[in-house]
Amino acid sequence: MASEAARSISTRERLLRAGLRQARRNGVRSITVRGLCQQTGANLGTFVYHFGSRDAFVSEVIERWYAPLLQSLTDTVDGDLAPLQRLRGLVLQMADWAAANRRFITHVLMDAAGGEPSAVRFVRSLAGRHPALILRVIGEAQAKRELPPGEPVNVLLFLMGAIALPMLLVERMTEARLAPAELSRALSRLAHEREFREQRLDWALAGLAKESGNAKRPVSRTH
Repeated sequence: MASEAARSISTRERLLRAGLRQARRNGVRSITVRGLCQQTGANLGTFVYHFGSRDAFVSEVIERWYAPLLQSLTDTVDGDLAPLQRLRGLVLQMADWAAANRRFITHVLMDAAGGEPSAVRFVRSLAGRHPALILRVIGEAQAKRELPPGEPVNVLLFLMGAIALPMLLVERMTEARLAPAELSRALSRLAHEREFREQRLDWALAGLAKESGNAKRPVSRTH
């Protein structure tokens, strides 16, 4: 009985890993049950036993990819640091994750736009997930006058504009070959490397702290 359970868990895990690899390469729309079974040596009955349907499987693949980020952000939110320090950590974590997963993120968004049900549900669920965590900490920082008053969503947009927008713009510009290769490489380095993302975030937070009447440097940079 124990060996059968071990084999069952192993088969389930193989299917999920194969699904995640396929999704990273070509998006979740490319996942087929037949293809997964061929890759893993599983049969249709085993797949149905573990997941019930392709849609349920794809949803689990997406959640497996996303869960580590959500847990990491939750740990930061629940930490003992001051709100502004936790906010800094949250934004850096998000930027690091986006930089490491930008291909998968693009796939999920395109799959959602194409009507893939699991991707649509995931994208629609996001407002109550990591953005809600970040907005909660922004509210705490505003309550302690570490940030200026105003719509927390606008603060988040401002910070994301400093961190994520340059990454997106440079990537699109590079793909379209709108600048000489040497300039594109230089801009890509400034937009994507963590040192420079961190610097832009600290500039943004320092400006917000000054606007709130707290001229003290909000956080110390880490290296």
